Amino acid sequence: MLFPDLSAPEASHNKNQKNPKAIAFVADRFLALVLDFLIISPIVSLLLAGLMRKTKTYFLLDSQSAEGFVAGLLVFILGAALIVLIQSVFMYFWQATPGQYFMQMRVISYPHEKGRVSFSQCLVRSFCFSLSFVALAIPFLEVLSHPLRRAFHERASDTMVITLKKVSDEGPLELEERFISSWMRMSFLIFALFAVVGALKTYHSLHAGGYKTAVTASGQCKEIQDADLQGTSRLDAALALFMLNEISDECLHKEAEASLWGDPVNSQEMAYLAKYLISDKEEQEEYFKKICADGTSSACLLGTYLKENGEKQLLKDVDQKLWVTQVLLIEDKYESRNFIASLEAIEKLQKVPALRAAMEKKYVRSIWALKEGASRNSGRVPASVQSDSRAEAKSWIEEFKEKYGVQ
Repeated sequence: MLFPDLSAPEASHNKNQKNPKAIAFVADRFLALVLDFLIISPIVSLLLAGLMRKTKTYFLLDSQSAEGFVAGLLVFILGAALIVLIQSVFMYFWQATPGQYFMQMRVISYPHEKGRVSFSQCLVRSFCFSLSFVALAIPFLEVLSHPLRRAFHERASDTMVITLKKVSDEGPLELEERFISSWMRMSFLIFALFAVVGALKTYHSLHAGGYKTAVTASGQCKEIQDADLQGTSRLDAALALFMLNEISDECLHKEAEASLWGDPVNSQEMAYLAKYLISDKEEQEEYFKKICADGTSSACLLGTYLKENGEKQLLKDVDQKLWVTQVLLIEDKYESRNFIASLEAIEKLQKVPALRAAMEKKYVRSIWALKEGASRNSGRVPASVQSDSRAEAKSWIEEFKEKYGVQ
């Protein structure tokens, strides 16, 4: 791409020899490029309007949305494919893009002339043309140094741009050709040096496990102290801790994103529930629709329970194995002053490492409420029930004193 192709006919181009073709002017080609952008970009935008609008919605809901990133990448790929297709169709039927046609230029086969460029040539030319922009448009500079003003995408497709005007370009001056060629060689060496250094650093990071650490740090929240939790279980623990006010909104967001893209089949609805909990009121409506795509799912029932300020029947229909469900039941029992049932549920969750510290706080709170409630409610219930409840309460309180060494 950066060095003359010695096998090509123009490699031994003689300045004293008249150019075999009417070479198009560089200025005309630049104007044609601007016209093509003004004509083709609205067409591409119209065709991708729906997807672009969806991408915008994702980023409005969450400025760091992974869904938005994937949708944006899809817009870029489809946009490039449409540009390649539109250019190829124009060149195949009219031998020029709209801008080239207006500037009286045509694309022909070179060095082997044909009646018309083939569609495969058009596709290769358009694809390499788009690829040159990815390479910071540096390959286009060959138009300034090549004897026949042929850039990388034209040599790759065996094509050439000619002008229909009476006056044609005579090709680059010798000084111009040498300067651009030298500058491109230097650029190539600099980019090659950066590529080698980057590859060595990447290999070193990969060998040292740097990427594994980075993925873990970005996909999992450090506030959840249990590295063994994975997938839906980790998201369940994150939701439970969030309901207990033990983790931040940002932590829950990271866990939701990790679950949404790590295991979308099993955890999509619960991930949307997590996003629902940390979103603003307007955004919550969008997420609630996604959560309740299946109205009978546990995520939908939990979302409805939280939205309607605690309809107890809804909570009973949710999967009781979920930790977030058990946390909500603990709070419901505590609010109902059923402290013993609350303590029994807390005792089960204390066995979960990620929830142990939070459950210790709830344990102390329930014991204190049980102690206060036992003395306050004496005489208000039948003697037999009072005796049983007192005995059970005393058992919990004694166990607490023994555990913490208090009197």
